[in-house]
Amino acid sequence: MKSSKLNSEDLKKVKALQEKKNRELLERFIIDKTDLKVKNKYSDKELDAENERRKILDTIRNLWDSESIDATILNNPAGYETIFTQEYYQEMFRLNNWEYDGIISEKPWQAGRHTNEIIYYRFSKEVLPFLRLVNPFIIPGIRKYKHHQFLTTGARKELSKFIFQATNLMRKYDDWNSFRIAYCELYNVPYQLKLLL
Repeated sequence: MKSSKLNSEDLKKVKALQEKKNRELLERFIIDKTDLKVKNKYSDKELDAENERRKILDTIRNLWDSESIDATILNNPAGYETIFTQEYYQEMFRLNNWEYDGIISEKPWQAGRHTNEIIYYRFSKEVLPFLRLVNPFIIPGIRKYKHHQFLTTGARKELSKFIFQATNLMRKYDDWNSFRIAYCELYNVPYQLKLLL
């Protein structure tokens, strides 16, 4: 059996075609996610909505040019699998003095904010905003998918590593703020000091 190898020029063409297809799929996804049922095509509300769609598409085009997005984000969500461990949430609850009994399934809204800061900010700076665009809230505080479902297999492995590292470091602290500062400094994650009253 004869194997066919592509020369470097053919590989470049194939890669360019795939990138174009990925961009077109993402643009279609954004358009499908936005409200296209126009009742009054030239009303201020509809024009504002159209302007917002165009801004989102421009932002997506700019973000898609980043190699980290292409290597990190999927066009369609993967099936759900548990990635965030109970130990991670138990340590978070302990450091914040939040009460829990047994399995932690419901979390306060601050848990999501903390997770964004210490876990998702470890990816390149474009990843979390991009995840928020492709996985918007369906109602305040609720998304249809978990952000990690839009991560590639390699990015999910990296996410699991970040969770493991955070959990291990949490065990060494007695309060969230001390842990947060140490963690962010250790892993070069941007953070803002909070005023404690």
